[in-house]
Amino acid sequence: MGAIGLSGGDVMASKPANEKLYLMIVAQAKAKYSNYPNPGASHWVHERYIQSGGKFIETNEQTRKLEMRKKKHASDVKKKSATVASKKNDSKKDKKKDK
Repeated sequence: MGAIGLSGGDVMASKPANEKLYLMIVAQAKAKYSNYPNPGASHWVHERYIQSGGKFIETNEQTRKLEMRKKKHASDVKKKSATVASKKNDSKKDKKKDK
């Protein structure tokens, strides 16, 4: 969902607060509707999610981009630490071979 009339490129969007519940309802919609996604199915998912107690969190484009950068940084850190650990293990193996 977007908001109209915001300046500065701030586009408001909604994301489900309970991702697990939302995905479960989307799976139900895919089983119920032969053509998914479509406007009717999307409306059904939204209504069903709200009826099940789900809520949406308003976010803007800048917040979404910041979250994506954080996720990318976290994955880069994991890759880097895995590479460092791999190099340490390789150097230990080399030392054992030298003995």
